Amino acid sequence: MGTTDWMTSPSPRPHAPGARAIRAALSVCLGVLSLASSAESPWGALLAAANLTPQTAQLDPNRWTGGGEHRLAEFQRLWDDWQLVDPTAQSWAQSTLAAPGSFVRLAAFSAPKIGVDLPPDPRPAPPRRALGPSKARAALVAAIADLHAAFGPALDASRMADLRARATRVPASVAQAAAIVLRAVPDALAKRRKALEAFGGEAEGPAAFQAALKLAQQTDVDDAVLRLMDKIDLASLLGGGLDLAAAVDRATSVGGRWPQREFALGWDTPLGQIVLNGSQANTYAPGAYLLAIDTGGNDRYEAGVACTSPATPVSIAVDGGGNDVYEAKDGFAAAAGVLGYAFLLDCGGDDAYEAAGGLGTGIFGVGMLIDQAGKDTYRGRQLAEGAGVFGLGALSDTSGDDTYRCLTQSQAYAGPKGLGLLVDCQGNDDYVADDTNIVNPSPQTAEHNVSLAQGCGFGRRAHPGDGHSLAGGIGLLVDVAGNDRYHCGVFGQGVAYWYAMGLLVDLAGNDTYEGVWYVQGSAAHYAVAGLCDLAGDDTYRATMTQSQGAGHDYSLGVLHDVAGDDVYECPGGAVGFGIWNGIGIFRDSAGNDSYKTGPSSLGSVGDCRPESSCLGLLLDEGGNDTFPPDSMAKPHSVWVRPVPDGRPLARGAGAQRQ
Repeated sequence: MGTTDWMTSPSPRPHAPGARAIRAALSVCLGVLSLASSAESPWGALLAAANLTPQTAQLDPNRWTGGGEHRLAEFQRLWDDWQLVDPTAQSWAQSTLAAPGSFVRLAAFSAPKIGVDLPPDPRPAPPRRALGPSKARAALVAAIADLHAAFGPALDASRMADLRARATRVPASVAQAAAIVLRAVPDALAKRRKALEAFGGEAEGPAAFQAALKLAQQTDVDDAVLRLMDKIDLASLLGGGLDLAAAVDRATSVGGRWPQREFALGWDTPLGQIVLNGSQANTYAPGAYLLAIDTGGNDRYEAGVACTSPATPVSIAVDGGGNDVYEAKDGFAAAAGVLGYAFLLDCGGDDAYEAAGGLGTGIFGVGMLIDQAGKDTYRGRQLAEGAGVFGLGALSDTSGDDTYRCLTQSQAYAGPKGLGLLVDCQGNDDYVADDTNIVNPSPQTAEHNVSLAQGCGFGRRAHPGDGHSLAGGIGLLVDVAGNDRYHCGVFGQGVAYWYAMGLLVDLAGNDTYEGVWYVQGSAAHYAVAGLCDLAGDDTYRATMTQSQGAGHDYSLGVLHDVAGDDVYECPGGAVGFGIWNGIGIFRDSAGNDSYKTGPSSLGSVGDCRPESSCLGLLLDEGGNDTFPPDSMAKPHSVWVRPVPDGRPLARGAGAQRQ
């Protein structure tokens, strides 16, 4: 495939029932986003009351800018101006909703965010013409034969005859779809080789694979990890992924719905197995799979399907429907692209996904999962459900009441030079980062897990003498509609740490956010975080501190609730709170709200260095609100807290407008 083919690839035809309803919901939400993001800045009067201007109400311009060479430009842009956090989150949410069912559009949106400059919104082209049975099967045979010729050994006359005979069992639409995907593989692998050419043969073995996992799983570095980061050509690597994403989109647009009859073809290639199956119930045993297309039935997929390995750098799976199980409890599975490319499309059914890692994870590669319909369950332990480290990881679920479970580094998580994306378009969804079984205790409080989930960017803060500080990536969670629940321990729900960015955007529904410390639009140590909820009567609970629009140590934390009667609960250090020269911003644009907070909240600051700025702002723009009786915050008033002794650049202020 040429390098520009992906730019004009069509979105796949929606196979799932309810696609029209999904499009209608998206249209309404896009309108809400447009209205919410078009208003002029409301902060001028409050800043003036605190004797500040938009220019002076920023992080200290002389702050240390570290994080190493991998610090992202998008992070820097928002770190320089906190008023850009909210509109950027809303704009990015709108961009992801333009085509949640298209791999290439999700990839094209994601790549520029980590510094790979590619067009963000390719225009769709007309679907490719469906081939007749004989031409489609001939195309499949030719594509498989070319793979053998390219990666050896070539097929002899006897094996060619066997392949042609087996191909007669395959329906035309399936044969053509498989041929389209397989034709894109050699070019994608050529770009991968270019990306890794500095390593020679090492890149094809387990050493580079283990180095990639070491950075992602342990946030640790050694000589192999440093060499991998320094030498990899990320633009070439992602370019191969974009080509494959376009091929899968085109392949799944051919022929309309998948044929519902029984058939089977299995074939071993130098790059892994090709398995094409019909509507019978199938079990895919652990193995190395290059391509699996299954048109229906209640199927079971085990390790190796849509999952890369040192021997299988490309792995793609398409399931046409049925209540399917994807399971690999002890390893990566289901759209896990480590040093390669993994794509999984499931077109319908109530599916169960469970893996130690994966479910839309890219580690020095691209891993993407799209589920088009059904009430689905996702269970991952670490680096799962939309996670990216030096690459792109995405999970898009377009319909159904879904359940997401994880332990850590999941549900839109991004490590260094990565983008982790989770988009859920419809349904009442449940997002949980386990805080009951305490196996990953937090330094803040050993009674709770470190979640790093639900829109989290995370970097590596170097120990003294280490010298290898690594800026984090961008985690983005977008939920379009439904009454949703978000639950986590420490670090979650629009959170970031160390030159990273984490964003959570929920467009509609009566939602509940529950967490402990550094949650709900909170950032620590040179980071940017934001939570934006556009509609519904929402409840925000943080059981400890530094949450709900809180910035700590040269960080920006932003929470904006656009509409609804909302409840905010936190014992202290919340609802517009800055500490140690951080900036915490809180905004509620409408509704009758209840604030149940302790001290150092409601537009307040904590300890900070005398020579640097520190800011906590609260802006409530309407409604009959309830504040704690002993608080400086009062309905229909403006309050400016006294400047702390010896800290002339520290400001805490708030306003509640009628």
